[in-house]
Amino acid sequence: MPLKMLRPNVGIFVANSDAFANWATPTLGEVTNAAKVFNISPALADNYTLNMTDSDVDNSLSMTDAAQVNTPTLYNYEASFDGFRDSSLSATSVYNKFRDLFTATVGTKYYLIKRIGKAHDAAWAAGDIISIFGVTTDNPVDIVADGSMIMLGARFLTTGEVKVNYTLAGTVGTAPALASTVGTKMQSNANIAVYWVPKASVTDETTFLSTPSAAIVNGAIKLTNAVAWDGYELGATDSNKIDDKGISDSANSQSKGFSQFSGALTFFRGKFPTQSAVTVTNTLGQATLTGVTSATTLVEVGMTVTGTGVPAGTTVSTVSGTTVTMSAVSTAAVTSATFTSDYSLAYDTFKATTGTRPSGYLVTRVGAGTGSIAASDKVNVFKFIADAAMDNTEGEDSVKFMVKFQPQGLLGVWVTAAA
Repeated sequence: MPLKMLRPNVGIFVANSDAFANWATPTLGEVTNAAKVFNISPALADNYTLNMTDSDVDNSLSMTDAAQVNTPTLYNYEASFDGFRDSSLSATSVYNKFRDLFTATVGTKYYLIKRIGKAHDAAWAAGDIISIFGVTTDNPVDIVADGSMIMLGARFLTTGEVKVNYTLAGTVGTAPALASTVGTKMQSNANIAVYWVPKASVTDETTFLSTPSAAIVNGAIKLTNAVAWDGYELGATDSNKIDDKGISDSANSQSKGFSQFSGALTFFRGKFPTQSAVTVTNTLGQATLTGVTSATTLVEVGMTVTGTGVPAGTTVSTVSGTTVTMSAVSTAAVTSATFTSDYSLAYDTFKATTGTRPSGYLVTRVGAGTGSIAASDKVNVFKFIADAAMDNTEGEDSVKFMVKFQPQGLLGVWVTAAA
């Protein structure tokens, strides 16, 4: 019995838009030009899509036809990649090459090449058969899930340039560029940061969407520690695709319509609500707050402490009776303090009564821990109105509430944060 071909005998490659003198008749030398063609095979998850689909058909019948007739007309194809993120953001790896190719400017044109019959890194030769697909890039999509590796979703629009099972001829070049290392996969857990920036905090919306200020984001509301995995949904999705065909097209081509994104987050409810403007006694340079009447029942270790004379980032270290010890000493005598947890802060932000919906921006950073945003970090900014908060008290899980966010037509995807 003949041997079946196994899955590793496939390679996926990306060519720059100027890689070929004529994309429809690529030469072996052009396909193996390491300066313009890149081997991304090791970065791809095995659920990738790069293939022809059903052609458009014309079902016109003549007066003599006695049964259905479908005549194929325009070719159709589709492309979609999910690639692994590297835990080292600066490594010279296939994972990072994938990231860099597909987080460049939206609308960047590439030719995607598929070779079947050899391993991705096997030598090229005249007679190799490839299929080539013209695409432009859509907004990249962050793919995260509890216990799973972070992936970057590369989404594409088709240009109508497609040729399948083409036999290469000519002289081989070097080979499609293959990074020196594959990369190290990065897990989703503890690698996502989420912030809510109220609309009033942003005075120049255009600038904030293109180069968001890390200072503004960090000074806003950090939601990271309050977000549950349940129903986590936040990010760009496939843009609206417009099928624009010209009279010279032999395959369907697509233009990017409006960008689309979605948001729904589930938050943990804290046992202790925010305690605002609590009267306390403190001596300059001391870490203790005395006379905290709510301490025995409503203040817990880990809560954030704010107030005049309290250094930024101060938390509750210990609680004993009506005495609270802070993680930092006061810079002035404290007479009033507010105690807030990450859980209560999220609830306070989105608990608006019916008829009032908070408006602002959800800012995310994926793949660089849960700490503060820094200048040069790659982040996403999505403008939303927070819709009704829905309580989740069913089952044996902890009490949570879910907020559905309604998109407001503005976003910045994989933009670089400013100082």
